[in-house]
Parts: sequence; structure tokens; C-alpha cells
Amino acid sequence: MKLIDRYIALTVVKATLVTLLALTVLAFVLELVDEIEDVGKGDYSSWTAMVVAACSTPRFIYEAFPVSALIGALLGLGGMAASGELVAMRAAGMSPRNILFAVIRAGILLMLMVIVVGDGIGPVTEQYGNQLRLEKQKKQITFSSRNGFWAKDGNTIVNIRRVAVSGQLQDVMIFELAPDQQLQSITHAASGQYKEGRWVLGEVQRSELEKERVRTHRLQWLAWDTMVDPSVLSVALVDPLMLPVWDLWKQIQNLKTRGQSATTYEVTFWGKVAVPLTTIAMLILAVPMVMQGNRSTTAGQRVFAGALMGTLLYLFSRGFSFLVLAMGFPAFTVALFPLVLILLLLVWLHRFAARQ
Repeated sequence: MKLIDRYIALTVVKATLVTLLALTVLAFVLELVDEIEDVGKGDYSSWTAMVVAACSTPRFIYEAFPVSALIGALLGLGGMAASGELVAMRAAGMSPRNILFAVIRAGILLMLMVIVVGDGIGPVTEQYGNQLRLEKQKKQITFSSRNGFWAKDGNTIVNIRRVAVSGQLQDVMIFELAPDQQLQSITHAASGQYKEGRWVLGEVQRSELEKERVRTHRLQWLAWDTMVDPSVLSVALVDPLMLPVWDLWKQIQNLKTRGQSATTYEVTFWGKVAVPLTTIAMLILAVPMVMQGNRSTTAGQRVFAGALMGTLLYLFSRGFSFLVLAMGFPAFTVALFPLVLILLLLVWLHRFAARQ
């Protein structure tokens, strides 16, 4: 029986990976078409556009995996049903529960792989792609580190420790260099906002370094003219969806400690928690769809049904996330919503099968 379990799991894994590859290639092409529109800006070439588009694929792999798992399970099990293999397994004493457990084990294995891609590789490649696009298009040197976001604007070096999702700057340091590259002044601002085409810094302390002394000025606000516009800060702003769950949790706690709203990060956190649960639920949904289906059902029909249900589930889940943000519902309901939908589908399938 263990050999049969492995055979089922391997079949589902292969079909899911093929589905995921096809969807990823499609997403890459669409992303590349979008990036090609910017070719010619600065040093942004077609090759750079391909690299930037490729850097976004881990994010898509993570988002598309539940749907890919459903389609892959339908393809794998559907092919076995069409060839009579499932009938032979049932005749050999294998119950639907055994088949379900074999499919779930395959799903867990794939989910571990996707978590590595989404939580490990994805944030790094996404940030690198944003940085590469910026450097080639605007010819500005930027990078992010544990000490925040850094940028060079002429003879000025800027360090921004934190950038809120809204784009507001927090804890800004500006180092101005003289023509001989000697440090001329240091400006620290507690916050910054982009208004009417320029930055306005708040709670500013400016220190001017002279030969024999340092002059310090304190200002309530200061207009800051710089080439570091909000588009440049896209390097520092990684989509919360691409943050690992542990970094999301830390960010939520930090925001709450500072008395700031963490709703966006909470919704994203619970949405990421829902991904493995939704994947397993979709695999459970695939088994009765195949077992209760007609052997004459073609692979194309199964794929269409799986793609339709998966897409609708994704759209409903995204829509519910926006509803949670707008209406102020508890963030954890984001994780429950897709599971409730799949449970309702399972109940409907069971009743539909009972009427046959």
C-alpha cells in the first residue's frame, strides 16, 4: 500500500509542478510586457527588463500555488481515473480516505517548497529587482540594509531608517558633503512626508560642521528638495505579502508598540497563514471532484473546473481582504473566509453526489 501512496503522491506532485510552471511562465510573459514599456528610460535595456520580470516570479509562485495544487490534483487524479487506475486501487482495498491522505502528503511536501520560495527567496529577489530597475532608469545608487534605506543624491547621502506603507518617512539622516568630499552638515528628522512635489521633514535638528565648532539648529519643519522621490523609495518598500510571516509578526508588534495602525500587516499575516490551510483544503476538494465525477469527463473539463473555482476563490478572498480593511473586521477572519467557502463547496458536492 505504501508504494501505491507514493505513486499517487508522485503523480500529484508532477501534475502540480507542471501546472505551476505553466502559470509562472504566463505571469513572467505578462510582467515582461509591462516592463518592456519602460525600456529606453536611462540605461534600462530589454535584458534588464527580463531580469526584473524574473525577480517577481517567486511572488507569483507563492500566490498561485493553492490554485496550482487544485488543478494539479485534478489533472493527476483525473488521469488515473480515466485510465482505470483508481478503480484498480479501490478493488485492491484502497479506500478514498487512503487516497486523500496520499494527496495531502504530496500537498504538504509541495507547500514546504513554496514556503522556501515565498518566504526565503521571494523578498530578496523582489527587492533586488526594484533596486535594479531604479538604478538603470534613474541612475541613482541605492541599497537597503539592516540600518535602513540608503541613497546618494549628488553630494548628499541619505539614510532612512523606516518607511511606512503609506510612504511616510521615519528617522531620516541627511549627510551633506563639501566639493572636497569632507562632511559639511548632518540633518536629522523624525519624520517626512511628500507634499506638492517635495519632501517636508518634521522635528528637524541640523548640525553644520565648521573648522572649530559645530552649529546646531532645531526646526519644527524643513522643506527638502531632492531627487529621492517616492518612486525611489520602492526599493525600501517591500510588499508586505513578500515578507516572511515571522518578519510580519515583528513588524506588527513594532507598529503596535509605537501606537501606529498595523491593520495592513495583520491582514497580510493572516492571509499568509491561510495559504497552507487553503492549499490543503483545495486538495481535499479535488478528491471528491474526481472520485464522484464521471470517467468520461475529459482532462480539459477538469482543468477548467479547477481553474474556475480556484480563480473565484482567489478573487473572493482578495475582495474580502479589502472589505476587512475598509470595515474594520477582525484580521484573523481573512484566514477563515476561504476555508468556509471550500467547506460550503464540499457540502454541495456531497449533496450533489447523494442525488445521483
